[in-house]
Amino acid sequence: MEEFIPNLIDEPVNALLTKIPTREEIKHEVFDLNKDGALDPDGFGACFYQTYWEIIQNDVVNAVLEFFTIEWMLPNFNPNTIILIPKSPISDSIDQYSHIALANFKFKIISKDPDWLPFFPT
Repeated sequence: MEEFIPNLIDEPVNALLTKIPTREEIKHEVFDLNKDGALDPDGFGACFYQTYWEIIQNDVVNAVLEFFTIEWMLPNFNPNTIILIPKSPISDSIDQYSHIALANFKFKIISKDPDWLPFFPT
């Protein structure tokens, strides 16, 4: 059956996709996120993680590495809260609102376009 399924990913790309990020790469991603951005649903944003990195780094790194090594994440890692922002003072239909999604910070680290994942041209 394998002969009928095309191989779209070669070994070098597969190695990049399955590579475990280092502590330094995770820290880089934490400090690359906008510290003045919107808070997460839990009330913590990049500013908190960057300010208290020396205290919380082991917990953050371990949580991210757990995802990459056992391919599982805590159920609350990927909740998103959608916020609607009116485009004008009088907004009475959905098209008159902009939206933003607030995501958990650790999920942002995992899903960010990190250095350890390659760019796939189309």
